[in-house]
Amino acid sequence: MPAPLDLINDISEAPTLDAKYQLFAGFMAAEYGYVGVNYGLFLDTRSLHAIHNNHVSKRSGLPDEWREIYQRNNYALDDFGMRMGALTRKPILQSSFYRLLDEDELPGNFARVVGGVRNFVSSGVVLPLEANGVRGIVGLFDPSGDIVKHDARFNRDRPIIQALANHLHLCSDWSNDVITQMGLSEMNLKVLRLKAQGLRVKEILYEIQRENPKTVDNHMQRVRKALGTRNDMETVQRAAKLGLLKEGGLHAQEISPQLHDALRFPQDQIGMPSV
Repeated sequence: MPAPLDLINDISEAPTLDAKYQLFAGFMAAEYGYVGVNYGLFLDTRSLHAIHNNHVSKRSGLPDEWREIYQRNNYALDDFGMRMGALTRKPILQSSFYRLLDEDELPGNFARVVGGVRNFVSSGVVLPLEANGVRGIVGLFDPSGDIVKHDARFNRDRPIIQALANHLHLCSDWSNDVITQMGLSEMNLKVLRLKAQGLRVKEILYEIQRENPKTVDNHMQRVRKALGTRNDMETVQRAAKLGLLKEGGLHAQEISPQLHDALRFPQDQIGMPSV
């Protein structure tokens, strides 16, 4: 497996989000035993409904049986880990969810999901992320490891794990996945991009060869719903952050000096990073 700094370079140079994600997931499995790796993007975190409906993700490693149970029982609405990942900024150990469950401190709707997860995940951690004003989340899960040993190891290796997850989020282009998973059409995107150029409704109608002024608003309304935005200006701003306004998407970010130092120095010389 590559060293952390080599992995950072590999992630930066990988041509697609899928390739970046696979590099990250492979390293986490081989180096730390995280068989299950979830990486998601929150398009809107202003309400609990938005968190679960304006969310795109990539998942691997956990059994298909768990995914079927999760979807069949509509666990997404009561996924406490997802909710905390969207609303907090510090890592959350899976053991903290299990402790709340054992102490009967979780409402029933949350308890059913945490109890279900426990049948497939013995330990892990949820990492809230933010880059370029876009919130994300990485979930790292070990289906069979000792929970006490995991928590001790994570506390020891947290700076490196967090730095790698932060870099994955910083240089990932989710535009294609947002388009696919949120069901945006080519015409939705064309109207959005014309709107971003500052064209007026009549000018946009001319470009798309339509006559009804409501056509423009209908397409923008579809985009607003997908991105969880309230008006056209906010929609254009969020679309720009997500790489939806250009064909080429986002460019990989360079490694910051702080990140380079965090991955280069021995562990006992690194302080715990703020998140």
